[in-house]
Amino acid sequence: MDRLIRADGLEVARGLPDGSLDFVYLDPPFGAGRTHATLRGRGNRGALAGRRAYADPGTDGAPSPWLTALLGEMPRLLRPGGAIILHLDWRTVHRAKVLLDDLLGAENFLNEIIWHYATGGIPGRWFARKHDTLLYYRNGGEHHFERMTIKKYLAHRMSRRGLPEYRDEGGWYRYRSLDDVWEIPWLTQDAKERTGYPSQKPEALLERILRATTRVGDLVADFCVGSGTTAAVARRLGRAWLAVDREPLAIDVTRARLDAMTMRAPMLAGLGDEPLRAYQFEDRLEPSLAPGKELP
Repeated sequence: MDRLIRADGLEVARGLPDGSLDFVYLDPPFGAGRTHATLRGRGNRGALAGRRAYADPGTDGAPSPWLTALLGEMPRLLRPGGAIILHLDWRTVHRAKVLLDDLLGAENFLNEIIWHYATGGIPGRWFARKHDTLLYYRNGGEHHFERMTIKKYLAHRMSRRGLPEYRDEGGWYRYRSLDDVWEIPWLTQDAKERTGYPSQKPEALLERILRATTRVGDLVADFCVGSGTTAAVARRLGRAWLAVDREPLAIDVTRARLDAMTMRAPMLAGLGDEPLRAYQFEDRLEPSLAPGKELP
């Protein structure tokens, strides 16, 4: 597959065959009630600075009609045992979980993953909102899952029987099973991978998701790919992928990112990543949906 498509993600989803997807990651607009522009930082100096990225209409706390319709396609598109992670924040995640319970079955809910991060801003009237929520569901059947471990640093060496301990420049540590609260840093202004696209998520987040939930060769889809992180990580890890976005800037940023990976391919060889495959680009955007034109 390995395709980047400029189009409405819902329309692309409706045209796919039944049971064709192994995994879907969705990071849609959160319902913030504003139009987002590119952010400051190393990735958007020059031509990208201050450009409109995407509209994010406010909601009443419910998923948008577009997202509701897209999620309605998931029981058909995911193979038996396929899975989805829906990435939202405090605005709509609670009603989205009720919707996914109805669509995929409450018995197929697997995890509510909390991605905790530190960013600027300290409110004076409530606790700082410093996490996103990732809802993880399977489409019935036996889903694929790779148990993962992470380092846990110790205050000092414990020397407990049966619990191996190791030491590096950070001190003594053990490996523990990864749970559903993830501490992964937000992308700072000087982060090397930062593109300036406002919804960009760290590659470390998507790498953890795809390593845990998919195998090499599985088909991963993202119908609102934004900065292209899903496509970039899936490509590097040897997963087949389908990435879609209707925003021209998102497509421009994603293509630049994927093409830069192609240029760096010789340097990535031998580092444990899969060989990079060529990808296809298709533009289905109608003239009436030119940059700046809103979709319903």
